[in-house]
Amino acid sequence: MVTQATPLAQSPWRDARWLVLAPHADDETLGTGALIADTASRDRLAGVVFLTDGSGSHACDTRADTTALVRRRRHEAARALSRLIAHANVQPAFLDWRDAHPYPPHTADFSRSVRRIAAMLRRERIDAIATTAAGEPHCDHAACFTLAVHAARAARRSVSIFEYAVWGERPAATRVLRTRSMPPASRTAALRAHRSQLTGLMGEGFRLPRAQQRMPATDLLYLVRPDATRP
Repeated sequence: MVTQATPLAQSPWRDARWLVLAPHADDETLGTGALIADTASRDRLAGVVFLTDGSGSHACDTRADTTALVRRRRHEAARALSRLIAHANVQPAFLDWRDAHPYPPHTADFSRSVRRIAAMLRRERIDAIATTAAGEPHCDHAACFTLAVHAARAARRSVSIFEYAVWGERPAATRVLRTRSMPPASRTAALRAHRSQLTGLMGEGFRLPRAQQRMPATDLLYLVRPDATRP
């Protein structure tokens, strides 16, 4: 059975303050570009947090190569975000986990990130988190979901968690929200900021498939049941 999507503007979360968690630079545009654009335009976007440093997308022979790649991915993330939010004042945050090497729950590094996100949830009075789905095939995408669950519990405030799909199947959910549409050209412009993922700029490495570059005008957000968010 397919759950009918409710327009975000007609849902209880229409005025929510949102936090977007993206595992890698480019996932923010691929998975939540329309959500970011919509909430930023209404001053309801509290922040965008990138989980990893992006160092796994290309082979790096030296430490200097890795540093250059990480710097490039961070620059691209900031540029893409600026194209999505227009004139809104939202700065990206970076947790700098090593790409494709997520920290297991309850380790010191994982707990440090939980505390940072939980503090942000309280300080910014965030009502909803958008995170990659638990069932996504990439380990960093799944880890992003786990981090969101732990941080929401640690914040000790009511925070709804919504999943979004990038590489995997659409999550099962009894409540699905659809964002307002955004101009396809604007979303494409944001994605083009990620030149390292689209071209040979940084040498041999990951290339986003052309099919994945064709993005919809809206995003679908899948509400996670409270009984599914117990770490």
